[in-house]
Amino acid sequence: MRQVHVGARKRRHAHAPAKAELDQAILAHTRACMSHFGTLGRPIAAYNPLPSEPGPRDFAAQLAADAAAVWLPISLPDGVLAWAQYDGSIGSGALGITEPTGARFNSNVLRSCELIVAPALAVDQQYMRLGKGAGYYDRALTGLDVPVAAVVFDDEFVQHVPHESHDVAVDAVITPSGFFVR
Repeated sequence: MRQVHVGARKRRHAHAPAKAELDQAILAHTRACMSHFGTLGRPIAAYNPLPSEPGPRDFAAQLAADAAAVWLPISLPDGVLAWAQYDGSIGSGALGITEPTGARFNSNVLRSCELIVAPALAVDQQYMRLGKGAGYYDRALTGLDVPVAAVVFDDEFVQHVPHESHDVAVDAVITPSGFFVR
């Protein structure tokens, strides 16, 4: 399933104008989701997408206009995420993902957020999220009492994804067509 979705994303990325339209729709629906959860003007966590992932390249900068703070992930060894507040300073990260260059904090900083906007390869009708397989977000989200909205393309909101007992369901799904709440 991961290979199928990664392949589809690469093909979608090859059509830049169409992808840009999808990304703008995702941005608009992310803002609507933030409004739904009452998080406009409040701290959130988000991500800077890779070129083939859902969301505009400047996703964090765009969301920062509507949030008190935007925390972005930093990939560390052993599948661990650190977090830094987005302040406009971005550098190249370990996995080719742009990352903030400010002070780093562990995932406990997510407890100060009102919403976590997370990447996914797919989400199913039971709101189970399929990531890339390294477990970064599964570890970061475990034990949090913060709503999580996964961002996927429309064809990635599927009937079923494989999941294990440690996987965490999300509270909402954001697609180019809208946002959906569990």
